[in-house]
Amino acid sequence: MKTGLKAASLVLMISMLTACGTDRDSNAPKLTNPKSSTSRTHEETSTATNANGTNGSTKASDSTSYSEKTPIKSDSPDSKTAESSSSKISSKSDSASGIQVVKDPTSITVLVNKTHKLPDGYVPPHLVYPKVAFPYSDLIEKRMMRDVAAKALESMFAAAKNDGIVLYGESGYRSYIRQESVYAYNVKTKGKAQASIVSAYPGTSEHQTGLAMDITAADVQDDLVQAFGSEPEGKWVAKHAHEYGFIIRYPKGKESITGYEYEPWHIRYVGVKAATYIYEHHLTLEEYATQKENS
Repeated sequence: MKTGLKAASLVLMISMLTACGTDRDSNAPKLTNPKSSTSRTHEETSTATNANGTNGSTKASDSTSYSEKTPIKSDSPDSKTAESSSSKISSKSDSASGIQVVKDPTSITVLVNKTHKLPDGYVPPHLVYPKVAFPYSDLIEKRMMRDVAAKALESMFAAAKNDGIVLYGESGYRSYIRQESVYAYNVKTKGKAQASIVSAYPGTSEHQTGLAMDITAADVQDDLVQAFGSEPEGKWVAKHAHEYGFIIRYPKGKESITGYEYEPWHIRYVGVKAATYIYEHHLTLEEYATQKENS
């Protein structure tokens, strides 16, 4: 009898240890289509799965019904959090990190970077699904943008198509919670120093503004790589993005100013006037913001 009890206890202990071990990394981001670590060198090192946990691999046509704009309901928990946070915005620094909290997070020219963060719990207003093609079919968070940026993206993609250039959206809006997951994953796999170069600390990501979109093309296997800038699609974007209110947010040669590596795929909406000025004067958003502040 005692031998039987000991054996049962041993089986139970092994089962419990096995269960703990399999759940250890349950919070790690799940890769949609894992590729080399150099292929997604900023924030999109890992991508989200849909609500059912499945991964999309089929290109989503820009003419199908699921890409119609669908705004988040104004009475959703996220929207209420955004309203509450926006009413408490101040220019005081975050006591824990010394990072300045931006005064107007809804401004289309808001500067969000390593030293300027969004208010805690901020969710941008009027998030919609832009009617453009993506290399996956899932209707997930990262397909969204603020409506003003989504409309501009649609116009830019249409103009590119008329010039024989086919672009795909890859990653737009990213919530604070999602950014926490991405950053933690990069710290775990790359170390904190490298993670800070290729991804934003939660609250300091441009993707959380709803004004940024990572774009790609078939010539780079729908990936996010610096080679995109040398392809016809990347060259077209660099030359024409400002005409639709977008800038290349992390340009080559400006790494010491932006704090990030060159990312020809990461475009940020700032409006046609600001984008044209930044393009014509070869500025970063940091330099533009400094000029505006001193003018």
